[in-house]
Amino acid sequence: MFSEVSLAYWIMDDGYFDSYGRTQTTIICTESFSNEECIVLQSLLGNLNIKSSLKIRDKIKNRYRIRISKTSMDRVISLVSSHMHTEFLYKLGI
Repeated sequence: MFSEVSLAYWIMDDGYFDSYGRTQTTIICTESFSNEECIVLQSLLGNLNIKSSLKIRDKIKNRYRIRISKTSMDRVISLVSSHMHTEFLYKLGI
């Protein structure tokens, strides 16, 4: 079962905040998953009403990262910030 707590741990482990340019969003490193598996992971985010996209990381090896939509960041923060250790809130841009 995928929940807010699951997402909080996932971000603390594999997430980072991308503040480059206008992006200002959290990206989850999913290079060890296939494209199809990343799509399944995106559907789990969708079940929490979080929009995301796949960002190509390595064209040759066909590896992707999941980029949380900037418009979903407020939702992500409201769902997971209370479940995250304060040392990791920077991964949400806080």
